[in-house]
Amino acid sequence: MIMNILIIIIVCTVFLSCDNQQESSPEPAELFSDAGEAYRTGDLVTCRDLLIRVAVLDPENPNVWRNLGTVNLDLGLYNEAISAYQNVIAIDSTRVDILTDITGALLGAGRIEEALHTGELAVQFMPEDGMAFNNYGMALMEKGYYEDASICFNTALRREPENAVILFNCGRFLLMTGDPESALLLFNDAIANDPDYLLPRIENARTLGILNRHVEAEEQILSVLAVIPHDQEALNILALTYSAQGRQEEAVSILESILLDNPGDLLTRLGLAECLYRYGDLPEALENYRIFMQELPDTTGTSHVRIRIQELEVICE
Repeated sequence: MIMNILIIIIVCTVFLSCDNQQESSPEPAELFSDAGEAYRTGDLVTCRDLLIRVAVLDPENPNVWRNLGTVNLDLGLYNEAISAYQNVIAIDSTRVDILTDITGALLGAGRIEEALHTGELAVQFMPEDGMAFNNYGMALMEKGYYEDASICFNTALRREPENAVILFNCGRFLLMTGDPESALLLFNDAIANDPDYLLPRIENARTLGILNRHVEAEEQILSVLAVIPHDQEALNILALTYSAQGRQEEAVSILESILLDNPGDLLTRLGLAECLYRYGDLPEALENYRIFMQELPDTTGTSHVRIRIQELEVICE
């Protein structure tokens, strides 16, 4: 009798424990809301973790997979983004809008042939979607199909003339094809339409440097570094603007600080060698040119560096 009572007590305790766990477990909608809040505050890792939990609890919800794909994309987890986006179509075959996102993720993953195929489908299914043409244009550009890419980018801009991402990519295309003045106008438009979007500011500063407007380039890139102080690309551009203004000591200081944390950054290494050369520190310039050439896997197009090394070897040795 006593044993039966004990068994009943144990069983009841287990069921009560299970009930309490169920009551305390958050609902998928609550987790989904928390994920949205984490995304808005920039906590992408927490957002991703929450969305994975929601996907386990509610695996047939296409919006969960769409958001998970987007946060994976933002984190640079391109293949994971592709898988999440593909789940959207597996659940709902009518969601052709997701083809645009898949194209962007395929580009990030370097899967260019697949991006071309998916991008072509995206513009066929959604001819009014500017971002579909934008992403397809980027895939065409990566393959060197510049005439077709130009048509796509122009179409994207007509569809969504105030979309900062499209303005930015159209500017990049023009810069790459040798029209920095027109590119600068598009970067400025992108900044005006989305002041918090930093990539147009970075390219704006780079383009101002190409146009020898170095003081303006400095002001623009400092506005980026005010938000992301340790961004290596922005720091490199700042060093270039200082060097172009004859402020070699400041440029060298920035480049050395980058290499302290990332000694394998070859572009920074080359930039440091060039700045040291202009600064007149020829032995250090020679040393950095040598390191650059030793670490470079492909020496194609570096004849000017080899000539500089030979020149400095004669002077220094």
